[in-house]
Amino acid sequence: MVLSPIKLEPHGERGFVDEEKANEIITLWTTQLREHKQKILQQQLDQEDESNNNNNLILCDRISLTDKSYSASAAKLIANFLKEPFDGSDTPIAHNIIEADISDCIAGRLTEEGLVVLQTLCNAFCNSNLVTVNLSDNAIGQQGIGACKTALSKKSLQSVALCNNGLSQETMAQVADILTNDDDGTSGCIASNLTSIHFYNNMSGLGGCKEFARILEKCRNLEDVRFSSTRAGKEGSDIVASALDASLSMGYNPKLTKLDLCDNNFANKSSHEALFRALGSTKSLRYLNLRDCDLEDDGVKKVCHALFESDSALEHLDLSGNEVGKRGAKHIADYIRDCGGELKVLHLEDNCDMTSKGAEHIAAAFHGSEDGHSIEEIQLNSCMIGAIGARALIDAYGPEGKDLPNLKKILLNGNSFTEEIVGELEVAFDDRLGELDDNDSDGDADDDMSDEDDEDDDEEEEQEESGGKVEAAVDDLAEAMGKSLVV
Repeated sequence: MVLSPIKLEPHGERGFVDEEKANEIITLWTTQLREHKQKILQQQLDQEDESNNNNNLILCDRISLTDKSYSASAAKLIANFLKEPFDGSDTPIAHNIIEADISDCIAGRLTEEGLVVLQTLCNAFCNSNLVTVNLSDNAIGQQGIGACKTALSKKSLQSVALCNNGLSQETMAQVADILTNDDDGTSGCIASNLTSIHFYNNMSGLGGCKEFARILEKCRNLEDVRFSSTRAGKEGSDIVASALDASLSMGYNPKLTKLDLCDNNFANKSSHEALFRALGSTKSLRYLNLRDCDLEDDGVKKVCHALFESDSALEHLDLSGNEVGKRGAKHIADYIRDCGGELKVLHLEDNCDMTSKGAEHIAAAFHGSEDGHSIEEIQLNSCMIGAIGARALIDAYGPEGKDLPNLKKILLNGNSFTEEIVGELEVAFDDRLGELDDNDSDGDADDDMSDEDDEDDDEEEEQEESGGKVEAAVDDLAEAMGKSLVV
């Protein structure tokens, strides 16, 4: 086996890096690189391999500069080390770097110095064919994007992360300009080659959503998308959902595997429908996070239907914080049964309308699997679950876990269990059970439950189906008339 290139990263705990510490890092890297070079040369000698030029060995192809705060002079020392030919080699270390983690490297620095540090470190890769770049956790404004442009402008890029940067609308416009620019009109833009793009915890708002949509319009090969907690609002979420729908419905990004749209707002009917069409167009989706998206029961029903229609083998589903009630839980349970047992992680916390009735629906979905369900983690924190729901989950787990043999973790904190029920949960799930330090030991969550709840559910389901038929009939009539109906 040929020895792979190593990864360089600074040693020690998180902290400031001055010139002295930068020289210590460089000394350590020099030792690591020389030792690795000797191992490669020895391997070639042992295998009588003369095919490689010893002056052009690729010793390192990844570097992580994260979790340190560099002074301008320290950044210059490290950049110079990376840009200079190493130990008789014809090419600098940086030339062969394809993965650069430049996240969280200016914490505590004044803006002026921070910009110098970012530009110095990014410019070290001016002759590199970067494939992955992570610039997250840096306070990047419009000037910051300019400082990082060398690293962001590589046509070789496949993965870009700009999370927790406080990106404004204007800054997102700069990013979109860089990623969608096709200056020569022949090689395509950076966005067209991206397989992963992450924007999380920024403050780009409605304008940022428009810029993200502009990026999505050019993407053709995405596998991993994260656009969450960006203060999108309803209108911005509409734009993102529509852009995703347009992209997927045209057959672009067919290998989309991971989609994180947490903390957007899909309450509007337009975004509802666009999101559901987009999900229905996915065939390879394995991970879906729609936490805190204001879906409610009707939206959850449509999400589950879209996922079933797409036939994706989903492994991770997060619908937490969506005001999911008993009806929504029933739709999720139906999807669990329909998805063929591939689901491994189910997060439904912070849905306080679910109650034990909803927990019963979820628990029932895990029954009946011949070889046991594949679920590994269930999260139902703060869902107003009481004794009835707890015992339904225990029953679903089965004697010694035979019905859920793969379960590793079940989280039920923030519910309402008496000491007796807590004891039953601890006996059943043992070390799989998470902390219950926020449990309401009064155990009165089930006091208002009755058989009438089931009757109400049936009535609501009938009304929902009837309303759906009426709406579909109106849509068909409008289409037949060749015009839109105005209500």
